[in-house]
Amino acid sequence: MTAENVTIPSTDQLIDVIGNSSVGIAVTDGSGAVVLHNKALSVLMGGETAHLGERILSGGAGEDLAGLLERLKKDGRIEHAAVTFRSAAGKDRTVRVNAVLTGEGAGTRIHWVSRPELGERLPVSSTSTEDAALSDATAWIRAVDECAHPSLAPAKDKEAVMREFYQVAPVAIHLIGVNGNVMHANPADVALVDYTATPTEYVGGHIRKIYEDQGLLDDFLSRWDEDSPIINFRANFVTKDGEPRPVLIFSTAQAEGGSVSNTRCFVFNDPEPGRARDTISAFGWPA
Repeated sequence: MTAENVTIPSTDQLIDVIGNSSVGIAVTDGSGAVVLHNKALSVLMGGETAHLGERILSGGAGEDLAGLLERLKKDGRIEHAAVTFRSAAGKDRTVRVNAVLTGEGAGTRIHWVSRPELGERLPVSSTSTEDAALSDATAWIRAVDECAHPSLAPAKDKEAVMREFYQVAPVAIHLIGVNGNVMHANPADVALVDYTATPTEYVGGHIRKIYEDQGLLDDFLSRWDEDSPIINFRANFVTKDGEPRPVLIFSTAQAEGGSVSNTRCFVFNDPEPGRARDTISAFGWPA
């Protein structure tokens, strides 16, 4: 069984995972015209857009849209590219972008995932003196939560596009249920921990299997009822062969009626794998 054979989330789950994720998501055609984008991308861009060319700066810090499209045509994907988004109010914001190109000609689509560059993280590290309430990570997730869904937000009429995004996304995505088990994991997530050949050994099992620091995971799981986000957090996953895999985690939870049903986790290969891993004293950080 290959990773592609593992079941994918329902349409409603995809609408939530993509629309309410803690990272910016867009799907465009080959020119950068937007098919859909989520709330987090609206925050990064300072508003909605129908074309990424209206938001990505030419020159200056980072790459412009033309440069990114050329790289995608040549290599098929990009990771951690520095991009500067210009808002309608003239406020620029540098982000890191992963993208993958699918199809060809008129059928070309590009799947973009953008993450903010943040100085702090959530939950607060046990070795940090920072105030979580004042951190840029807290400000980021609050801005996303308070943002309205854009007019091109994920919806049921875009089911095929959402399913394609989930399958080819240039970043690992998994959903964890209330019992701590991995409900769904996309091919990039399964590959990240080297279970592509045997995905059912990972998907359906407890998330504990892939965390190197078990105390850290215990702390994460203890926050379930608090709906506490995990933002810009550096940890080590463990591959099937027991090798550490440095990652950068952006995760929030879907909650309805005061009850959390599952997490929506976006996980990047850490572009700075030599940096110290973030740590927390288990059950020691107040809500």
